Amino acid sequence: QRHSNNDARRPPKTFMPTNGASRTSRKELLDLIGNNPGGHLDESSRFKFETKLRAYANTPNVDPSDVLFAIGSSVYGTNISFPVQEQTNGSKPSDEEEKETNIIIDFDYMKAFMKDVFLSYGVKPVHAETCSEVLIEADRRGIDSHGFGRLKPIYCDRMDQGILWPDKPIDVIKQTDTTALVDGNLGLGLYIGPHCMQMAIDKAKKHGVGFVVVQNSTHYGIAGYYATMATDAGCIGLSGTNARPSIAPTFGVEPMFGE
Repeated sequence: QRHSNNDARRPPKTFMPTNGASRTSRKELLDLIGNNPGGHLDESSRFKFETKLRAYANTPNVDPSDVLFAIGSSVYGTNISFPVQEQTNGSKPSDEEEKETNIIIDFDYMKAFMKDVFLSYGVKPVHAETCSEVLIEADRRGIDSHGFGRLKPIYCDRMDQGILWPDKPIDVIKQTDTTALVDGNLGLGLYIGPHCMQMAIDKAKKHGVGFVVVQNSTHYGIAGYYATMATDAGCIGLSGTNARPSIAPTFGVEPMFGE
């Protein structure tokens, strides 16, 4: 979109209600916030804010995108619902129009896409199937942070950078009847993790307990996938991993805990 030089020099627009009642209500809300910064922690202040916010929402021509409604929702716990906005011709969007804006992609399609991506990087077919299954299981469970969205930034980008590799062997350094130390050789943790959990399950089935530790395994997806492997086999499963410091301890400011 092109803008003239005059447009570029114009200051950004500031929201200001044109209705007198709206302006008064909005000013009262801003004063309430400004004069009592910790008001969201006080029950009476929260009630007062909610009452004023709902009154403001009911004034004519109020803008639903006003930041005060976002503050009410995220800070004061007051959610305001607005009716569906009518189109310029006075009609509401049809069901078909709403369906067109809400595109749903099937899990199987997403999994097949991820498998094809792994195959294109040289991951063995059996491992590509496992990797895509671990990732899509996160999406099935609603854990969006560790599913399809991780494909590029965590796995593809790191393979591109040589941080991890698409096809590395899994070496058992040493083991006993109930334990094992495994080296993943910086392969994809998404196929190393299932392999090692299966080792632990097999040992537990035979000897009552199985404990497998892996080094150089790289990112392995959601830990819950591996615990579920154990429960599906009739065992009690525990799974955990180290991670870079990304969470500050309580009352701290420096990240020290992994997530």
